Amino acid sequence: MPQVASATLFLSDLHLTPERPGPAESFRRFLDQKAIHAEALYLLGDLFEAWVGDDDLTLPFHAEIAADLKRVSKGGVPLYFLPGNRDFLVGSDLARTAGLTLLEDPTRIDLYGTATLLAHGDAWCTDDAQYQIFRAQTR
Repeated sequence: MPQVASATLFLSDLHLTPERPGPAESFRRFLDQKAIHAEALYLLGDLFEAWVGDDDLTLPFHAEIAADLKRVSKGGVPLYFLPGNRDFLVGSDLARTAGLTLLEDPTRIDLYGTATLLAHGDAWCTDDAQYQIFRAQTR
């Protein structure tokens, strides 16, 4: 069997929702074909179109995505999640269910000897003063 080169992978802004099944199916294929061989996978926010709290795990679509992620983490791939502006309420229930390590936004990591800053990016939408007020109050 040929050796598969592993790498650290980064994804953001998938905005997964049951109303658009195509992106979710592509994400599942990515997990099964690429992420399962990765050194680590970083999800940098807005994995879901909307996440109103960890009670969203009662919805079948969200539970299925969590199970897909858990399968990758059980395979030995560390999974990291940094919240975005649409899923900043992701908490310990999803993290535990999906095998995620929650990160602060921004977070600094060492990526192969290089200091690397990870962020979702919404903090830099500084022209949107109302959003920045909302962000400061909700995080």
